Amino acid sequence: MNKKLASFFCDPKKAAKNVFLFLLMIFLVIYAGFQILPSFSQKIEIENAMHVSLYGSIHTNGYIFRDETVIHGDSSGIPVTLIKDGDRLSKGQHFANVYSTKDYADLQKEVNAIDDKIRVLEKSVVELNAYVTDITKTDKEINDYFEGIFKDVSKGNLAGISSLEDSLLVSLNKRELIVSMTKGYEAEITKLRTEKAYLESRISAVSRKLVAQTSGYYYGDTDGYEEEFTPEMLENLTFESFEELTRVSENADIKENSYGKIVKSFIWYVVCEADKESVAAYRENAYYSLSFPSFSEDSVKMELQKIIKSTSEKTVLLVFRGNTAPEGFTYQRNQQVDIITNQYSGLAVPKEAVRVVNGIRGVYILNGDIVRFRRIEIVFENDGYYITTLGKQQIVADNDQQTEDEGLPPYLSLYDSVIVKGKNLFDGKIIA
Repeated sequence: MNKKLASFFCDPKKAAKNVFLFLLMIFLVIYAGFQILPSFSQKIEIENAMHVSLYGSIHTNGYIFRDETVIHGDSSGIPVTLIKDGDRLSKGQHFANVYSTKDYADLQKEVNAIDDKIRVLEKSVVELNAYVTDITKTDKEINDYFEGIFKDVSKGNLAGISSLEDSLLVSLNKRELIVSMTKGYEAEITKLRTEKAYLESRISAVSRKLVAQTSGYYYGDTDGYEEEFTPEMLENLTFESFEELTRVSENADIKENSYGKIVKSFIWYVVCEADKESVAAYRENAYYSLSFPSFSEDSVKMELQKIIKSTSEKTVLLVFRGNTAPEGFTYQRNQQVDIITNQYSGLAVPKEAVRVVNGIRGVYILNGDIVRFRRIEIVFENDGYYITTLGKQQIVADNDQQTEDEGLPPYLSLYDSVIVKGKNLFDGKIIA
């Protein structure tokens, strides 16, 4: 046996001490292995802390009331409008023709299409100094219009698509002028006007001209409720009369035998039913934000004009009045309405990431390869997530508050890498 090894174990004076040190060394190696190896093999999931805004809201169903005049007609002849939906009409203005044959109606539609092209080209004007300016502004406009069209397509908003399409064409034409250093589209416009004159010469008969009997904004579609859901009905509205209205069937004659309608003003109303306790703090003449999820996520400010109560019911009727609407809004008569109550802004944190350490609620984050603990303050709970206050909002100038925070972990901040899943985590742990 090696003399040093024999001396290590056989010297009576040193044996006990050496054996103890030997076992302690083995224990430390094993302990270190258990502590270090998981760091190399541990799988963790992280998610960046991102800023979000959520709304508390009351979900209900609403009915739209407007001052609408139906343009009555009959089924004889084929009407072709000379204007677009939403265009302003003056009283006495000629806005449509009724043709006895389909051929003449189709020719008028071709004329209308040429008028649209001429209008777009006339708007496609570029100032002389635009040739030396940055083209990025025009490119951004084009990109914005494309995004708007995709959004309207997903929502089925065909009216909004038509408006954005014209704006997109104008921007595309302007870009072509800037790139090609062309003066304009005068030659194309002259050619289109010649073609239009030729088509008009082939339309030999118009059976009837339609003239606006009142001023307002023209819309070609009718739903058959224009003469029921009127502002006049709101003057003496009760629970009973509202229920009767909601049971009324659409007027088929209006839908089948009319040439559209004229909306007399921008003012419109939404009537919806809500739980009495949920709106106990609501006040008449105050403004609230409403959104219409079937159309878009945009909200609109409307005045709560009237609260109609009933002693025998647990609900109330809310009558909102507005004079603006999201662009391209369809004014569908009956649709879902969300009355926005509160807005919550902060950092979104997955619920499974939240832990309590030494009585402090927070999350572990990965800072480089080191685990750090960050505290949070929850302001709102959503499905699967908490909304927490922003870290920068915790920084105050008050010295007492700063003294109170001394020794506590920092708050979670924007873009911190939050550890959603991980085992045996602690502040200062190294994750290799």
